[in-house]
Amino acid sequence: DTSPDRALIKNFLKQVLSKEIAHRGGSLDAPENTMYAFKKAVERGAKTIEIDIQYSRDGVPFVIHDETLDRTTNGKGAVRSSSANYIKTLNANVSFTEIAEDVGVPTLEEVVKFACDNDVILLFDVKGGGYCSLVVKTITDLLRKYPHFIRQFAVISFFPDILLQVRRFHPRVITGFTRRHDDFRDKLTAPFPYSFRFLLDRIFDLLMFYVIVPALRINMLEVRWTDVCESYLTDVAPLPVLTWTVNDPVRKSYFKKLGCGVMTDTLL
Repeated sequence: DTSPDRALIKNFLKQVLSKEIAHRGGSLDAPENTMYAFKKAVERGAKTIEIDIQYSRDGVPFVIHDETLDRTTNGKGAVRSSSANYIKTLNANVSFTEIAEDVGVPTLEEVVKFACDNDVILLFDVKGGGYCSLVVKTITDLLRKYPHFIRQFAVISFFPDILLQVRRFHPRVITGFTRRHDDFRDKLTAPFPYSFRFLLDRIFDLLMFYVIVPALRINMLEVRWTDVCESYLTDVAPLPVLTWTVNDPVRKSYFKKLGCGVMTDTLL
């Protein structure tokens, strides 16, 4: 096999598109990317949870968004410079004062076991380049231990090199490419005029749709909600689209009617 089978993709997308996707477990409802948040999301009806993956100094995958520990934990420093033992001692609840208990930074395996026990789909958002070999090893280890988990997760990333290696070594794993449609407009400044930056974004869109997506045999797209409309879906996007991050109820309803998956920070 060189790609996920059609039945696997169909069943996967049916579940992902049927309910709101808890972005980082619902970061407005509970401490983001924590077991506390994931349990609350499932209690509130979530069937799919988006999580972020960073690696410790000793190669252990943790579920945390930032490259550093500072914003979401009581720790300091870069995740990739910290030992797994140190990260396991941290409290990941720094903003929800009404939660009295300590909330740790979970390892990826803890979250996968929870997903398997609760029939939840996970979207692995792999952060940072240079993780290719670690990601491949992680998937190999997880599927060896949890073989049926193949139907319950996808790897999504801004980084095509990660998706390429996943497809190369694990062809049956579902993948998704994440794209902001104003990367060049945001990141390039003077002396580059706006029109030039806009043109670069459009060129990259064409490369994504007609080169990257077919070459990597990607199964879905994750697109910022401000870039998605009905004409985008009918005229441009060649694959199912998950929108991020949609917290307004009216916007949620709009994107659901368009047939998009809806990633949200709140399930309340």
